[in-house]
Amino acid sequence: MKQTEITNPIWAYFVLIGGGIFVLTTFPGILLMMTIPLWKRDEISFFSILFMVIGLCIIIVVGRGMKRAFVAIKTYKQWSKTASPIVAVGEKPAELVSGGLDKRKKPIWPWIALTPGALLLVSSGPGVLMLPIAPLFLAGMSTDSGNTPGYVPGMIIIIGYGLLIGYTVLVVKAIKRLRGDSPPVC
Repeated sequence: MKQTEITNPIWAYFVLIGGGIFVLTTFPGILLMMTIPLWKRDEISFFSILFMVIGLCIIIVVGRGMKRAFVAIKTYKQWSKTASPIVAVGEKPAELVSGGLDKRKKPIWPWIALTPGALLLVSSGPGVLMLPIAPLFLAGMSTDSGNTPGYVPGMIIIIGYGLLIGYTVLVVKAIKRLRGDSPPVC
């Protein structure tokens, strides 16, 4: 069966953005590891070569994934340009008449609000369980130095829990907006 409609490749945007961030953060370290034989000849070992090869393979796989994502986005853009009918001035397209374009587009702000939390969750792994007690821990650690003013632990607790509650509310609103439960904000 032939597919007649190409869907918007949302996954491709995630692969491009996430892959770009990953390559930008890891490439300097791998480049530094590749130059070890030039400036530290006694540091060469089986493990340094193995880690360098593994790092290069990961960057190559991410690069190929980013290339495929870019091709998918480019193909979708070309398809959407050729698939839309040309309408003369004064005519209404059939989709507008039938109500096909009544659907609202999803905004981008929820994704911008959800991305830092997702990155924190993925990067910290099981350490994310410490997040609810982090302000208390930081406030307790701030009292260890002898010359800390008395209001510092309270400020750390208020600001820390304020940020946690604010981000939680923002995540809930973003999820509701993506699901279409709330009206758009103008």
